[in-house]
Amino acid sequence: MNRLYLPAILILLLFSACGEEKPSVVEDEIVEPDPIVITDHSEHTELFVEFDPFVLDEPSTFLAHFTHMDTFKAFKKGRVDACLLFDDQKKECFSVDAPAFEGIFKPVAIPTQSGNAQLSISVEYDGNKVTHKLGTFKVYEEIKQVPPASHEEDDDAISYLKEQQWKVDYATEVVKRHVLRESVSTFAKVELPSNNEYLLSAPVSGIITLGSKTTIGTQVKKNRPVAYIVPLLGQKEDISTLRFERKKASTYLNLKRKENERLQQLKAKGAVSHKRLIVAEQEYEMAKARLVNIEQRLNQLDMSHDEQMGVALRSPIDGDVLRQFVIPGAYVKEGDPIVHIADSDMLWLNINIPQNDIPKIGSPLGVELQLTDTPLLFTVGEDAKTIYFNKFIDPKTRTASLLFEIDNASSRLSPGAVYAAKAYTGKVVEALAIPKSSIVNDNGRHVVYVQVGGESLERRDVQTGLSDSGHIEVLSGVSEGERIVSKGAYQILLSVVSPAAVGHGHGH
Repeated sequence: MNRLYLPAILILLLFSACGEEKPSVVEDEIVEPDPIVITDHSEHTELFVEFDPFVLDEPSTFLAHFTHMDTFKAFKKGRVDACLLFDDQKKECFSVDAPAFEGIFKPVAIPTQSGNAQLSISVEYDGNKVTHKLGTFKVYEEIKQVPPASHEEDDDAISYLKEQQWKVDYATEVVKRHVLRESVSTFAKVELPSNNEYLLSAPVSGIITLGSKTTIGTQVKKNRPVAYIVPLLGQKEDISTLRFERKKASTYLNLKRKENERLQQLKAKGAVSHKRLIVAEQEYEMAKARLVNIEQRLNQLDMSHDEQMGVALRSPIDGDVLRQFVIPGAYVKEGDPIVHIADSDMLWLNINIPQNDIPKIGSPLGVELQLTDTPLLFTVGEDAKTIYFNKFIDPKTRTASLLFEIDNASSRLSPGAVYAAKAYTGKVVEALAIPKSSIVNDNGRHVVYVQVGGESLERRDVQTGLSDSGHIEVLSGVSEGERIVSKGAYQILLSVVSPAAVGHGHGH
């Protein structure tokens, strides 16, 4: 009895469940279609837009994110027109005069006819107008004609919203080919050219008085006094004696000139010997030379306008006071050093080329110094000149010496400083390259982020090659024409590791 009862119950339950089954209504449900997402770039603007497929007499709201390409910041104002141009040339435009949120414009399209239409979205700002042509789209007659959502997602894509991009130092750049220069990594020492410094010494013994503006670090002009010396009495040669000698030499020169002129007149009459003429001319030339010599000595010991200040020591060059050897009021002897003056507008960069890299040096193209803030580049033919390349190897450093003269008018470099440097060998190649700023180091791997959509990025590992100034050769990982993040890559790395640290979420 029990064996028969249990199967009967099971049969009844089975029929009962079948009786409760209702017809499926999946066919009657309306499945939301995928929104259309497009990213488009012009020279001045980036457009990232989302909108629903177009249906006759039905609203489709655009979420048009506009970014300035020069700053990669959001538009804060402007007029946006979203236009549909149908095959019959009828055009319908839908406009807004301001962003709904910073950077985001929300025009609403309600098409009044069906069929294929070319979509364009324009933005007007500050007297400029940029139009993004986004292609041809179909305006459906009924919503049920719209293809259902595919729900396909790229699991590898990194979401990085415009609201995040706009808040940080962010930029993108198209991967393309660049001319790169081969370089050698080394060190460079900043030196003063030997003809750009001067040790000003005392021309006479006496008491020193420095100029009011002569202190270490101050600039001095050529021929301007930097110090004065009050000579002591009884010296072999003083200003008064030289002035007297100059007057005598000037009088003697005038006498010899008149005598020479008189003999030239007699020569014309044949009343003077040839030997007498030669002697007179020699005496005249010697008199001129003597006067020049005295005037040069006087210039060296020239007095200032205030003769009570003493002998003026004038700077022979424009430059800076590097060292001061005496204090005001001190006694100095003839020949004692007073001040060390140097002109640092032109400097030398002495670069050590490692022994193994010497064969790479051909016709050097320049040098790049690795400063703490940003690299400083000097290019031969522009702001640098090659002085020499000495292939002799220093037995202590095992390096050869490459010397450049550089323009330091901006005064960024100081003599005596040493920097890590890259010397460009002269070899030039054309290669696919990306900005150095686009690469982040993630646990020893070189990583870049490729923009696959306005708010979608893809992480790529890259292999690199030659490095030249702000760009580096990329051997694998990205292709020409792709757009990569050139600023803000490290911020993206942080957002992947800890999204809460950088913020996320749409504001629309």
